[in-house]
Parts: sequence; C-alpha cells; structure tokens
Amino acid sequence: MSPNALALVELLIRERRALFRFIARYLDPASTEDTLQNLYLKASSVPGDPPILEPRGYLYRMAYHHALNRSQAEARERRALAEFAADLGELAADGEATALDQAQLREITQTILALPPQVRECFVLNRYLGLTEREIAARLGLSKSVVGKYVLRAALLVQQQQQGGR
Repeated sequence: MSPNALALVELLIRERRALFRFIARYLDPASTEDTLQNLYLKASSVPGDPPILEPRGYLYRMAYHHALNRSQAEARERRALAEFAADLGELAADGEATALDQAQLREITQTILALPPQVRECFVLNRYLGLTEREIAARLGLSKSVVGKYVLRAALLVQQQQQGGR
C-alpha cells in the first residue's frame, strides 16, 4: 500500500463516524454504508505519487464525489423504474395485457424492487438503459465479472417469478 493510501485509510478509520454523518447528508443509511466501504477500497488503491499534502481534505472530497455519484445513480435508477412502470401502465391502458398478465407484471416489478440496491441498479442499467457490463462496472466502480453475476442473479429471479406466475 502506498504512503498516500496508508494515510487515507488510517484517516478514514479514525474519522469513520464523521464521514458517515457527512455522507448521510446525501444518501440513505444503507447507501451511506456502501459508499463508506467503496471509499475504503478506493482510498487503499491511491497511488503514492504525487504525495497528498492535505489527506483530510482529499478524503472528504473523495467521499463527496462518491456520495454524489451514488445519489445520481439512484436517481437514474428511480427514473428508469418509473419509466418501466409507466410502460407497464401503457400496456394495461391499451388493453393488451390481461388481468393475469397485469398481476404477473406487478409481481415482476416487485421482484425487481426487492433486489439488493446494487444488484437492482446493475440489472436496470443493463436491461432497461442498455448499458454494457463494462460500462456499468466503470460507472459503479465494480469489476465486470461482479456486474455480470448481479445481472444474471436478477434475471434468474425475474425468470423464476415469471415461471411461478404461470
């Protein structure tokens, strides 16, 4: 671990409660905890050159940007889910969906909403916004294989829900 990374990780550990409160201004508690964990991973991989002259300011700037990115991603996810729900509503309004199909669509929507936040976000970004696994991985700071596993897990749950509803 580089000297910069070591200094940031030690500072993060010492100021964890204050950082939690700082990030909580922008996010809900679960997202705040996830963001803190991601911040630890990011801080531990900071290169040693050039030296960071103000580690506390650097750490809080990182925390702010992580919280901002997470908040924006959650807003995009909410918009995508709202569009998805609107599309479902249009189907029902057009009379194309039977009562059984409507109930099944509601169950699938509930299945998607019940997914863990990061799994749901990966699934929605992939299936409804059309992003590739590589784009999602870069956006969320995850590995491509983790994104693939999350999307697959969500797709399997949705498929099980569809098969269970028939």
